[in-house]
Amino acid sequence: MTKEKSSRREPFIARRDEPVALRADLSVQKKKPRPISPPPVAEPKKLGFIVLCFLVGLLSLSLAALSAFSWRQSQSQQQLQQRFDDLAKRLESSDESVAQSGAVLAIKLSKQEETLVMHWSEIKKLWGVANDRNKKAIKTLQLADADAKKGLKKIQQSQTSLQTTLSSVRKSLKSMQVEVKKVGSASLVASAQTDGFQEQIQSLEHKLKGFDNETASLQKLIEKNRQSQGRRLVEFEQAVKSMDAFRRQTNDKFSRLHPGPAAP
Repeated sequence: MTKEKSSRREPFIARRDEPVALRADLSVQKKKPRPISPPPVAEPKKLGFIVLCFLVGLLSLSLAALSAFSWRQSQSQQQLQQRFDDLAKRLESSDESVAQSGAVLAIKLSKQEETLVMHWSEIKKLWGVANDRNKKAIKTLQLADADAKKGLKKIQQSQTSLQTTLSSVRKSLKSMQVEVKKVGSASLVASAQTDGFQEQIQSLEHKLKGFDNETASLQKLIEKNRQSQGRRLVEFEQAVKSMDAFRRQTNDKFSRLHPGPAAP
């Protein structure tokens, strides 16, 4: 028993009374040496602090801008409220005057309605009389225009017939002149016949002159008819223009007097 006790070793326990150097030596002996890492860099902390300061400044600026905006809005709201109060006072003061002017206007409007009814009845009468007169004038002008057109057609037909007869007579004259030239070289016996032919030619020339005179007279008649027709057309246009002017005047008067009902 004594030998076993002597062969055993008591465990080494570090005590508080031992110095710190001995503890460090024991820990160094037990653990392997580790590589010493460099101290951590302090740049991330500085960068975070800068960002935080920037955010705080931005927040303070936004708060200042918001406070200034709210102050301006409150000032504008106060001004608008003051204007609204002024307008309410003006409306209250003008209610009585508006009521009085409304009564006066109602009386004036009733009087104007009565005068408009009277004017409208007179306008209807004048319109009926003018319409009857203008209808008759228009009918007469239309009939005269139709007659003038018929006369012009007849004159044109007669002129064409005269021109055809003149062309046929001229052809016959040319043929007779050719025959006269042929007969001129004949004997003296045919001289009498040539004299007769010459007389016939002269008579035909007189007839041609008469036809020419008739054509000239017909042309003069055609020009006169055209001039008369032009005058009638001008008169017709003037009558229509006068009717339109009268209608416009009546419509303008009616629209000024009574803007409500539509013109017939």
